[in-house]
Amino acid sequence: MFSQPKAFEQWFDEDITRKLQTIRNDVPSPEHINDNKQTAPSKRILQICEGYSKVLHGTLIALDIGLDAIRKECPVFHAWLEKIENLGDSA
Repeated sequence: MFSQPKAFEQWFDEDITRKLQTIRNDVPSPEHINDNKQTAPSKRILQICEGYSKVLHGTLIALDIGLDAIRKECPVFHAWLEKIENLGDSA
């Protein structure tokens, strides 16, 4: 979700998007936001946006952002996906 906080604008107001972008700007990548259970990305989003549903909004916003953009912003996630994708090549 922190790959492109601007994607929240379709669902929530600009103030929420600005706050999410501030969190994103404070770390080298979105993957650095997930440092413990209390400050995991969804917990941070819920602190800022009461109406946020991880299942509903998370899914729709992730679709809006797109896998390519998420992979670009999250190198560890990208490497993990490549590993899975390459499993099919060795079969």
